[in-house]
Amino acid sequence: MNYSDLRTIVKDIIPRRSILESLQKIKGLVKEKGRKTNYQEFKLDTGKFELIQRLLNEEEMNSFLEVSLRAAHCPLPLNCDVYDSLTCSFNCLYCFANSFRASLYTSFFDNGKTMGLRYCSPDYYKRELDKLMKFRGKSLSSNNEVQNAIGLQIPIRLGIRYEDFLPIEGRKKVSLELLKYLSNIEYSVMINTKSSLIGREDYVNALADNKGGSAVHITMISSNDILLKKLEPGAPIFKERIKAAKALTDAGIRVVARIEPMMIFINDQFNDMYEWIGAIIDAGVRHITLDTYSWSATAPGVQRQMEMEGIDFERMFLLMSDAQWLGSLILEKFIEELKFLAWTYSEGEVDNLSCSTFDFGNVPKNSQDICCEVGDLFESKGAGFNWGNNLMAIRFIQRSEVPVTWNDYDSWVESKGGWLSKGLRNEVFLSWNLVGNQAYFPDWAPGIEPWGYDQNGGRVWFYKEGTDFRMEMLERLIK
Repeated sequence: MNYSDLRTIVKDIIPRRSILESLQKIKGLVKEKGRKTNYQEFKLDTGKFELIQRLLNEEEMNSFLEVSLRAAHCPLPLNCDVYDSLTCSFNCLYCFANSFRASLYTSFFDNGKTMGLRYCSPDYYKRELDKLMKFRGKSLSSNNEVQNAIGLQIPIRLGIRYEDFLPIEGRKKVSLELLKYLSNIEYSVMINTKSSLIGREDYVNALADNKGGSAVHITMISSNDILLKKLEPGAPIFKERIKAAKALTDAGIRVVARIEPMMIFINDQFNDMYEWIGAIIDAGVRHITLDTYSWSATAPGVQRQMEMEGIDFERMFLLMSDAQWLGSLILEKFIEELKFLAWTYSEGEVDNLSCSTFDFGNVPKNSQDICCEVGDLFESKGAGFNWGNNLMAIRFIQRSEVPVTWNDYDSWVESKGGWLSKGLRNEVFLSWNLVGNQAYFPDWAPGIEPWGYDQNGGRVWFYKEGTDFRMEMLERLIK
């Protein structure tokens, strides 16, 4: 079954709504609960009421580096952002980060709604990074996850919760200063962006000069600029991003084309896919990473704004996210289609397009262990990774020719440098034993099968190639 076949099948499972609801434009992405205003507290010592406020620093941000809350599932969890505001000016309709920040800042701070663009001072982040770099390459002795990530020399990722290469960055050069700093100390860096600014000569040079290795994920979810204008109204057009990608690959920098989210019936039209794959091949890109629309990104405002553009969000979400097994299968067939189109476009010259995804249902078929498609690059430069996570547990089980116990995997993680924290180890241990969020259990990956229990009562797993519960569920659904 190819992607076209599967697409034909699922279009009848949940038909498109012929008439979308009539909706009024709203100002915010989420219903803001806000905080009480003009709250006053009576002070006994002064005998007066005083205004009590919790204020956010509107001029400067001091929190720029963190280990992701998803570290239990992610090999590259050391996140960095040097810009922040209530909303990003690219205004991508599907973005969860805008709704997250709108909810967070208006709920916990009295001045959240007046917050403009703020950034982290280069002098400040350099001082803080200088302190952290003392732990670089050192054995993990504390429970501080950021220090331990530096100890493992995990690459720093820019642009996870905010776009760090907006047009204003071209003048402020806050991110550029960070890239130069990391280049000077030869520390690996990976960037997530939709911006074409990253292709400017000074940014390309800062990345190319880094002997620790550099990679850039450029999100390009479609080649159709009419669609992109609806979904990403403030972001550069497709050709500008492709031009930036070409400038980077010409300089020897790893570029990963990113389709996230992949949304069936929205950004999967055949003609657009063929144009997209041709453009990235011509730009010298040979690595792709993809994911479905996140089930957790269900802010009502996201659906409302997409439907205002005539996009049937509900249909896509039910197929790709709510029915997670089906979305995973759809993604697998979509990846196969991209590889075939690459081979067709290049007349057989590109037959090794490297594709990986964070989607656990497709982890066994990933081209690389590191789903960001940078494992080979950064390992060759001496960088490390967060090997202790649920995604890597699946790959470890898959590679083993015999049943695998928790102690087998735990020992392997320790041999690779150790766990980022005791808490993280415990979270992965629970998933290994089918406790917690089932989306991250080992048996979510096709081929990972239970074998039994070890002497401590823990689960034992093995990999059986060729089994796929997703296909079995689809067959039962369409009978």
